[in-house]
Amino acid sequence: MENNKNTDNRNGGPKRSFRSDSREKDSNGMPLRNIVKNNDFDQLIADIRRVTRVTAGGKRMSFSVTMLLGNGKGKVGIGTAKGSDVPQAIDKAKKEAMRNLITVPIIKNTIPFQVQVKYAASTILIKPAKEGKGVIAGGVVRDIMILAGIKNVTSKLLGGSHSAINNGKAAIKALEEITRIYTLKNEQKGKKVVAEPVLAE
Repeated sequence: MENNKNTDNRNGGPKRSFRSDSREKDSNGMPLRNIVKNNDFDQLIADIRRVTRVTAGGKRMSFSVTMLLGNGKGKVGIGTAKGSDVPQAIDKAKKEAMRNLITVPIIKNTIPFQVQVKYAASTILIKPAKEGKGVIAGGVVRDIMILAGIKNVTSKLLGGSHSAINNGKAAIKALEEITRIYTLKNEQKGKKVVAEPVLAE
């Protein structure tokens, strides 16, 4: 008797293999994350974990959530918070992300110059890209660029950490550094820097 690997013996029909690329993809062929669209800020849960703390009375369980917010026009933020249940942790993380919002200068749909920063064990390099290049980044860094509204950018994690929290905060720190240098250069030239970045047409 032949052993047909493509047959599901229980149902008598062909076995459906799992495809990792079955999710909806963007223009670059990358799977889209579950970004929740809102009127003001889009939001995305970058990381959610169950945390157990040992106390004198026994083990105490809580949940830790890392939330990303962005308006697609240069504003983006990250927040991490804990709660006794998932909805409470999400709500607290969202409020923390709102407090940590930054405004990134976006010129011709990309950042004005490259920057490399280190946060905890994560080191990240972010470089501007030509029109049509797309967002070349992975994981939480890609999510941050999309939420910020940066359409063309290249990013690379130079090693250290696999933590979504550390990598996300490293990306935010890099964007903060870009904002600081961009503002400083324009002030030295005597130019007035507006609060909102001007997106390319």
